[in-house]
This record gives sequence, C-alpha cells and structure tokens, in this order.
Amino acid sequence: MNQIPASIRSFIRAWLIFEVIVWVYALAFSRFDQMRWINEYHSSIGDLVFRFFTSLAEVFLPLLFAVFLFFKQRKWVLPYLGSYLLSTLITQALKHFVFAGSLRPFAYFRNESYDWYTVPGVFINEFNSMPSGHTAAAWFMFFWMATASKKAPWGVLFAFLAAGVALSRVYLFQHFPIDTAVGAIIGVCSSALVYYLTIFKKSTNESLPSA
Repeated sequence: MNQIPASIRSFIRAWLIFEVIVWVYALAFSRFDQMRWINEYHSSIGDLVFRFFTSLAEVFLPLLFAVFLFFKQRKWVLPYLGSYLLSTLITQALKHFVFAGSLRPFAYFRNESYDWYTVPGVFINEFNSMPSGHTAAAWFMFFWMATASKKAPWGVLFAFLAAGVALSRVYLFQHFPIDTAVGAIIGVCSSALVYYLTIFKKSTNESLPSA
C-alpha cells in the first residue's frame, strides 16, 4: 500500500500546530487584545513583508501553479482545481450565508477610541469577516505544493508560508485570528479530501495485487 508522502505528513503536523496556537490565542484573550498586540508591532518592513505574504493567496499564484501541474503532473490538475473550487464554495457560503453579519476589525472596533494602525495603500474591508478567504486559499494551494514536493522539509516550508498568509490578514487589519483558523481548516480539509478520493485511494487500489 502506498504511503502518504512525507511532505504531506509534515505539512499536516505543522498545520495542527498552527491551529492549536491560533485557537488558544483566540480563546484566551479578548478580540481587542488579540488585535491590539499584533497591531502594535507594525513597521515599514512589516508592511512590505505582510503585503507580500497576503499576495501569495490571490488569484495569480494558485492559477500559475495549476499551469505548472499541467506540464509536470497533469493528472493532478483536475483534483487541484476541484479542491480550489470546493474550498472557495465553502468559504463563500459561510461568508455570505452562515456568518453574513460578521464584522471585520475596522467595523467591529469603529466605536473604540483606540488609534488603530492600517497599512497605507491597503483597502480595508468591513464585512464578511468569517472565514478568511485568503487563508483558505493559501492552505489549499500550499497543501498541493507540499504534495508535489514529496520531502518533509518542503511540507514544513509550505505550511510556514501558509501561516504567513494567515498572519498577514491579521496584521493588515482584515481579519481576526479565529477567521484565519477556520479558513485554514477549510483549505486543508477540502484539499485532503479531494487528494484522498482522487489520488491516494486510486494509487492504493492500483498497488493491490489482482485476484
């Protein structure tokens, strides 16, 4: 029986650590303190770094990776795009139907007398906070990059990049930490499900001896 690649195992472990850290942080402190402590540590370098991280999850890179798969691992293109679609549909359904009234930090703290820092040039959204679409897209995409890479260190690296995207959404004052935790669950679980049904299960069945 084929084993799950080491890169996926290390990616999943890193994702679980990310989830534990974010959930503990979100449950242990008030929303005000969660955002204030991150917002206080802004800098010009941080602005550039986290704008870069958040850009990783926007449409260009996920589609570019689809092109890469088309030439290097064509049989994975449809599962990859299928998990992209599944992740997006779940995220948007939650945003617009289940958590339609959830406010993003800027609107949530509108009546607070605290001087929040926002990164110059970044448009600040006010609604549809839960879950974070950028975070879901990042964890979905980097799951598949980890799958393609095979080796464990790459899985850790791609999980780190996905976590960077999640942190960037909080740093840029676009989401609460809990929004990113839920987005990461959607991105990883939708990708893992599609991977299991379309690639792992098929390769396992093919490796079994015929009767």
